[in-house]
This record gives sequence, structure tokens and C-alpha cells, in this order.
Amino acid sequence: MKNATLPLLVSLPLLTTLAFAVPSGPVPTGSAIIPKPVLLQEKLGEPGFCLEQGIRIAPGAMASAAACILQNAGIKTQINDKNPELSFVVDRSLAKEAYKLKVTPQAISIAASSKEGILYGLRSLSQSITKDDQGKKCFPTMEIDDKPRFAWRGLHMDSARHMLSVKDIKSVIDLLARYKFNVLHWHLTDDQGWRIEIKKYPKLTEVGSIRQQSATFGNRNKPDGKPYGGYYTQEEIKDVVKFAAQRGITVVPEIEVPGHAAAAITAYPEFGNKDIPNYKPEVIWRYGVFPYLFSPTEETFKFLDGVFAEVAALFPDSPYIHIGGDEAPKDQWKASPTAQKIMKEQGLKNEHELQSYFVKRVEQIVNKYNKRIIGWDEIQEGGLSPTATMMVWRDWKWAKHAIERGNDVIMTPTSHLYLDYGQGPGAPNKPEYEVIGGHIPLEKVYSLNPVPEGLTKEQEKHILGCQGNVWSEYIPDLVKYQYVVFPRAIALAEVAWTPQELKNEQDFKNRLNKHLPYLDSLKVNYRRPDNGAPAQPDAVINTEAPKK
Repeated sequence: MKNATLPLLVSLPLLTTLAFAVPSGPVPTGSAIIPKPVLLQEKLGEPGFCLEQGIRIAPGAMASAAACILQNAGIKTQINDKNPELSFVVDRSLAKEAYKLKVTPQAISIAASSKEGILYGLRSLSQSITKDDQGKKCFPTMEIDDKPRFAWRGLHMDSARHMLSVKDIKSVIDLLARYKFNVLHWHLTDDQGWRIEIKKYPKLTEVGSIRQQSATFGNRNKPDGKPYGGYYTQEEIKDVVKFAAQRGITVVPEIEVPGHAAAAITAYPEFGNKDIPNYKPEVIWRYGVFPYLFSPTEETFKFLDGVFAEVAALFPDSPYIHIGGDEAPKDQWKASPTAQKIMKEQGLKNEHELQSYFVKRVEQIVNKYNKRIIGWDEIQEGGLSPTATMMVWRDWKWAKHAIERGNDVIMTPTSHLYLDYGQGPGAPNKPEYEVIGGHIPLEKVYSLNPVPEGLTKEQEKHILGCQGNVWSEYIPDLVKYQYVVFPRAIALAEVAWTPQELKNEQDFKNRLNKHLPYLDSLKVNYRRPDNGAPAQPDAVINTEAPKK
């Protein structure tokens, strides 16, 4: 990922009342950092850095970001070049996302080779607040030498089925940043709605963003009779991308092809398989897998070129565009004389090979705009492009299949990382707390080792990382999103960052308990680890589309 541009996140008045720091009293308890660092050495029982008078921060490119992060943790700050107590060091010997943090009773330093590394050091520092033997806030005297296990530490957001407002998306991004995630995978198109403004093709949002009804919560086969619509303007997209980049997070867009395309085809029927019997595309209200595929014609590829040109420009920091590629029934291609003619002309044996041909054509378009493709593991059907990255969600054998061919892989298995699945007892007995099914408790997420067995050390390098997926059929708003995602995403953060041999479930739970008051202070409706109940029991889940 490209270096994040670190921000002046809020206006920061300089404080003029800070006195010179004095050591804290002896510190009996240490930090509770999540994800657990690779190496953490604390001197408990000795004085630490007292926070009663705040921190003087050395001026420079990172000063404003540091002040924001520390102020959000309740620490007073001052940017001042006279006897600064927090300083930053450029160390080119460190890996891109690595950092070294040192805290003494008099000073704090963070060394890194990149802005990302400094950010992660600041996040660990902000999580290290404890109290001395007099009950005063302080940092323990400590040293941290840390770097992530994986380069891809992602969370997925499905805005096609149900949207979150830009404000709510930003609140999710802030929590991801706190736990050192670096990717937000944004699913923007599907059968149930097209959510991204494309100026060249305005009907994608004028028509494709609106479905006439949705499934009723608690009775998924019954329509609720209420139209649902909305989309993100290009200015809103840019705002989210910039906001995320300032926090070290890259937003990777997903535009679904060739399947999950009913909304787009309803807007522009000429790019579907219009020569099949009973061709009547519509934006679909039910959830599941549906037959509408893009037609594999030159006109369709020209249309997609126009779409991807605008998408690529809206996500300048992302090296990737996710193209979906999953759950594409071949019935319409089998029934389409045009599709069959193209198969014959291209020497393709079956519709699976036609899908591979389609994906490779789309990859050429995406590459033209200096992006690479990611697709779900179905993109290997009919032959996998040698330069595609595969997101494995079904059988783990597809990871080994891709890696043996030299492809990069991101692990998102349904067995551990589908965070829209159920978590166990404790949710209110209300229709709006319905889930798609399944059972993935916090402990199951934490138990994941994303590296399949039987790989060589060289092959393991093709595992870029892992990601939690959150499909929103039954997640209409932020209140429900928070309930299904947190704290499981916090467990995932440690899976993605911390070496496998350092993970310990009970130790993680002990540290997690110390983070819950912070989530409470933000009124996050997480699932309580002790009894499964919502942390904000009076919060109301809203099933309507967010208002602009």
C-alpha cells in the first residue's frame, strides 16, 4: 500500500500550561495493547512517564497526527520544540510498517521508516495508559519492537444491500485504525443496488440504486413493500478515501462482474444477455444468487472500461480493484446465442472458460488504469490469470491451488471470518437482530491461522493476509454493524498482526476487557463478551436507507 498522508485531523490549540515532566510513581500494572506486539518489555514496579501534565511533542510532519491520537486517548498535548518529550526518528533499516517505541520516565521516542510505522507506534502508545501506585495516569517504562505478520489486514463493508452514511463509515474507519487494520474493502455494487456515482453512465444510480422493496426482517421471504435507494456521490467517495488514507487505511473498491450484476443490467439492459427468452432484468429485493450476467460482448467491455476509468480515479491510493467474479450461474450464457457464438469464436470449451475469458478482458481494462485485480476464488474456474490476486472464501484448497501457480492470496474463509454469521446466544429476540446463519464466536475468529498447512516457506509469502467479511443483507445500519463486527474484528486484528506463536486466547481476552470502556465511551454497540447482549441495549436498529 502507498504511504498514508498524515493529517491535521482536528484544530489543535497549543497548551501553554504544561510543566516539565516528572517521573510517575512505581507502575504496578502494564499496558494492554491490541494487537499484541512482537516484542514488549515493561519495567513494572519502577517509575514510568507521568501523564498528569500531558506531553510535549516535537514539531514536524507527524506532530499533528500524534496530538490527535493522544488527545483522543484523553492525554493533554503541546507541540513545542523546547524540550519535547515525544520525538520521532527515521530509521531506514526498519521494514515499512515496523516501529520501535521507547518510553522512559523522562522521554518517549518512536522510530520507523515510514509514516505508517509512526502511526502504529502512536496507536500502541495510546493504548498503554495505566496508573501508578498513587492512581495517577502514566505510561509504564517500556520498549516495543514491532511489525505486522501480514501486509493485508482488512475488513469488508457491503454497501450494496444496505448502506451506511459517510459519517458512520468514518466511525468504523476510526476503530479499524485504532487496531492497526490497513484495508477497507468496499463492496459497492450487487444485484440489490449500485451505490457509486459513475458520471458517464448516470442511469447506474438513477435506476440501478433503487429497489422497490427489501426482505422483511424476521421473514426473509416476505417483501416489506418499502422502496430502498441511495448511492455515494463521487465527492463523498473522495471524502471517505481521504479520511481513511489519513489514518493509514487504503480503501479497495469492488465492482462485481460478470455476475451479481442485476442492478447494473436493469439500468443498461443492452449490456445483459438480451437475446434470451423472458429477459426482464430488475433490481432484486431478495437475497441469494441470481442469474443476471453481463453479456461477453465488445459493447459490454467498452461500457466496463468507462466504469473502471472513473473508479480507478476515485481510489488513487489503492493498487487494486476487486472485480468480484463469484456466484455467476451460467444459465443465461448457455441460453444466449450471442454468448455461444463468442465461445465458438474464442475456442472456449464451456461457460467456465467463458468466465475466465471475461475476467481476463476485465483485467486488461483494470491494468490499463494502473490497477491490479482481486477476485473471489471462483475466478480460477476455467483458468486463473497468472497476475490476479485471489480472495479465498470457500474451500482452503483453492488457496493452495492458486499459490502453486504463483498467485497471491488473501484468506477470508467462511469457517472463521464471515462476521455476518451468528455469534451465539445473547442477542435480543427481535427481528432486526436476525443473522444469515452460521456460528462463528469470538474464540473461533481468534483461533485462525491464515496460512494453510503444507506450504513451503517460499509459498507462504504468497499469503498477503486476511480479512473479515461483513455482508449486509441483515445489517441495515451502524448499530447492527457494530454488534456483529465488534469485538470479533479486534480478535482478527491480532490474528493479522501478531506472530502465531505469540497468540494466547486468555491473554487476549484479558487485554480486550481493558478496551471495552473505550468502546463504551464511544457508545459502540458491540456484543458483550460476557453475555452476548448488545453493549447499547437502548440503541434502535434503523431499517430505512440513510438520509443524505
